[in-house]
Amino acid sequence: MKKYMKLLILSTSLVLAACGNGGEEGASDSPAGTEGDVQTVTVAVENASNPLSFTNDSGELDGYEVDLIRLLDEEIEEYAFEIESVDAEAAQVGLDTGKYAFIGGGLYRTPEREEMYLFPEEHTGASVVRIYKRADDDSIQSLDDLSDVTVHPVTPNGGMYNLLVEYNENNPDNQIDIQVGESGNYAERFRALDEGVSDAIVQPANLGADEIIEQLNLNVAAVEEPVEVNATYFALGQDQEELKTLMDEALRELKDSGELSALSEKWYDEDMFEYEITE
Repeated sequence: MKKYMKLLILSTSLVLAACGNGGEEGASDSPAGTEGDVQTVTVAVENASNPLSFTNDSGELDGYEVDLIRLLDEEIEEYAFEIESVDAEAAQVGLDTGKYAFIGGGLYRTPEREEMYLFPEEHTGASVVRIYKRADDDSIQSLDDLSDVTVHPVTPNGGMYNLLVEYNENNPDNQIDIQVGESGNYAERFRALDEGVSDAIVQPANLGADEIIEQLNLNVAAVEEPVEVNATYFALGQDQEELKTLMDEALRELKDSGELSALSEKWYDEDMFEYEITE
């Protein structure tokens, strides 16, 4: 429906321009970035974050957030979204400077980010954090079991670092030795675990982990119970109040219709929206 409305608006604008008093043929009164009542904005997703957003074998932009943005594009008739694929730093800089109306990346809603950006009330997905261990090691089943093992390094001040620091603050008699440094990509992390360089990894599970473990034929498995489940969001510029309101309405409709659950099943082989979000 939205595509037909755009064509109708465009056709009507051309007729009015051709017949207008004193107007140049083909001239348009619509401001830059708009098409009639539809405002076109640019949004960004990360360029190598399979299955959130990535370039597929056909050279096309693909992934969970890409599909979700396209669904939102159909639901929100007042806006049209042009998607760019960039690295995480470029996405944040673009959001800060107003180049992007919103960005993806499976973002957590933190107090620091809420001071800088707008977030929808409705979350767009969930980050299911699990412990990974060697498949034949049954001694690790929860964070409580990590105090006497080597935990793979975590990025300083990242989500996993903050999770482990919070655990240590709440468990002074059972401290985890937090190694801070470069975590490496998923393949590097899991190889280190398989080879005994580390004994456990704490990380989100729904970023293609199981597929990588299977492809590399590694002796690695996830602990069944998640450590925590964090809601993830798109982050919008501070001047995008109208879009935030419309996005919330659209996300509620997509959840109620089951389309978000179907999208989750497509990309993660499970319905992320069935998980209870950790407070």
